[in-house]
Amino acid sequence: MSSWNDEELKNLFLHHTPLIDVRSPGEYLEGQIPFSVNLPIMNNEERVKIGTCYKEQGQEAAIKLGHELVRDKIKEERIELWREYIRKNPGAEVFCFRGGLRSQIACEWIGHGKRPISGGYKRLRRYFLSWLDDAPLPELIRIGGPTGSRKSDFIKHFDHVDLEHLAHHRGSAFGNLGTQPTQITFENNLALEFMKLEGKKIIIEDESATLGKIILPKRLYQHLRQSPMLVLEVPLEMRVQNIFDAYVKGRKEEFFLSSLEKIKKSLGGVNFLKIQGEMREAFSQEEELAHHAVWIRSLLANYYDPSYMRDIDRQGPLILKRGNAEELLAWLRKA
Repeated sequence: MSSWNDEELKNLFLHHTPLIDVRSPGEYLEGQIPFSVNLPIMNNEERVKIGTCYKEQGQEAAIKLGHELVRDKIKEERIELWREYIRKNPGAEVFCFRGGLRSQIACEWIGHGKRPISGGYKRLRRYFLSWLDDAPLPELIRIGGPTGSRKSDFIKHFDHVDLEHLAHHRGSAFGNLGTQPTQITFENNLALEFMKLEGKKIIIEDESATLGKIILPKRLYQHLRQSPMLVLEVPLEMRVQNIFDAYVKGRKEEFFLSSLEKIKKSLGGVNFLKIQGEMREAFSQEEELAHHAVWIRSLLANYYDPSYMRDIDRQGPLILKRGNAEELLAWLRKA
């Protein structure tokens, strides 16, 4: 079996080595390793049957059942998928959950001396967690600014980690970008980003502890909130335009009304009904900024901006500089 120390695993991922994950689709969805493709040796149903057999009758009976379930045409099709992937991605490595029977059998069927990664998914997962739990914390400069400042675009000018992109969520009640990764997949990808930028000063957007259903690792979040900050200042009308472009265009009224419900208590009854009415009026007309600017301004004035100002007041000693994008870019390039 291939035995990997931490440095070898680091090189494996820094070189974007393709990986074949032969776990079941259900296991793969729970947590994915970067650069891996799921080509299972058993589907979800087969895995359940074999697991039940293992518990009731032991390993030998479970292995026998596995060979009965995965044979003939089914076996040939799965072997061909592995071989085809390896032909297209020479050097691909194979793993299962613990680097045990599933990956060993898969490698035997593939042939050509292929051997699985020792420790499998559990070993790889522990390695990624070591970057979040034990590795030296990177030097961070966080970018703050009120909602609509386009902080996510600003950080792309430098070595950066985009937490919202990794979480597939903008972090607000209206920030849902669709299906989010699992917590495990998010953490693995986050660790990879820090691995790639090891030793560099990292620009990162200031965030709350959660991005939708994703929770930032506690150690990283505490470090983030204790790091120096630059405040991006953008005029209100430009922020309204940015919010319209990034959040509103192409989206349905139902999304905004349901998202508004999530902050009803914070808004208070009067403000909630006012903004709800403004939203409905805007969505009943053409999709133009002039119609939506009314409720966007109301939402900023009654929810986002007061919350932002309270937080900025608490962050005072950590603020290095305030300014527009050009001023902050110039400052960072000299820093």
